[in-house]
Amino acid sequence: MRQLDSYIARTVLMATMVVMIVIVGLDAIFTLVDELDNIKGNYQLVDALFFSGLRLPRRIYEYMPMACLIGCLAGLGSMAANSELTVMRAAGISINRIVFAVLKPMAVLMFISLLLGEYVVPSLERIAQAHKAVAQGANEALSNKGKGYWHREGDTFMRFNAVEPGGVLHGITRYEFTKSASKQSELDVTDTANEQRADELKQVVYAQRAIYQRSYWQMENIVITHFENDKVWREKHETGRWDTELTPEKLSVVIVSPRDMSISGLYRYASYLDDQGLNSDAYMLSFWRKITQPLSTFALVILGISFIFGPLRSVTPGYRIFSGIIVGMIYKYAEELLSPASIVLGFEPILASIIPIGCSFALGLLLMRKAA
Repeated sequence: MRQLDSYIARTVLMATMVVMIVIVGLDAIFTLVDELDNIKGNYQLVDALFFSGLRLPRRIYEYMPMACLIGCLAGLGSMAANSELTVMRAAGISINRIVFAVLKPMAVLMFISLLLGEYVVPSLERIAQAHKAVAQGANEALSNKGKGYWHREGDTFMRFNAVEPGGVLHGITRYEFTKSASKQSELDVTDTANEQRADELKQVVYAQRAIYQRSYWQMENIVITHFENDKVWREKHETGRWDTELTPEKLSVVIVSPRDMSISGLYRYASYLDDQGLNSDAYMLSFWRKITQPLSTFALVILGISFIFGPLRSVTPGYRIFSGIIVGMIYKYAEELLSPASIVLGFEPILASIIPIGCSFALGLLLMRKAA
């Protein structure tokens, strides 16, 4: 029986690896072609190749559920085409036993995927984004060459052209506003003139670079533009101290999108946004999607197995793969639609991940029960 389990696991695992190589390879080529449009200035072909190479683990992590689904369909489908599954069933091997043999290698793949998503992808994504931003002109104020990163802390809005993982910022621009009228009332400020200037721009601070020094940032080449009493004046400093709650650890999540952050990083940054009174829904959505990704993969695998014993047991291999792609796309689009719906309709973000998983599990178990 162990040899049979090993044979099923090996067949499905090899099919999944082939599917992963094909999907990730095609996506990497298309991404590199798109990245060539950004080649200009100091950002050259070598930089584009370096950027694309660092993002390969990210693609593996994202495509893992789809690869497991199609690999399951291809592996078990080949066994069904060779009548191996029929022989197993005739020998008394139950569907549950076959399912268990398939899920074991899938569990290993999901464990590897979790390690990639938690430790590898966030670090490589920060390095890739920082390298690209620096090469595209990080030291220019409001540079149009890179996308830049925005952040808010209280009444201060900040933009960074590049954020290096080691605690170095490039092209920092801070927009500091007067306190809002509501905050002034909380502080028992009753001066009419101050209330009229509420939410007005007070000063803009630009620094070419900032380096973190344990508890503060040391800024270099500073230009401060003051807006006061309908007058605008400017002062320059070679260096200056910037006290803020932002640390390199917190800033490291600013340069990557929520889907590229680690589970622990998403939770910490969502808590930080809540403390600042900012919206953290996008980060909580990504947090729950990453938490439930192993369940979603198992749900898709169960659905794929049920197809093999049900409606796809006597079709061509190409049709099985096509069916797997369609099912995977439907699942992905369902997740993409439910995520913003949770924000608009106000239901819990975890439901946006649980609903597709529950539907896939229910449909898979129903089809397997009919086939048993």
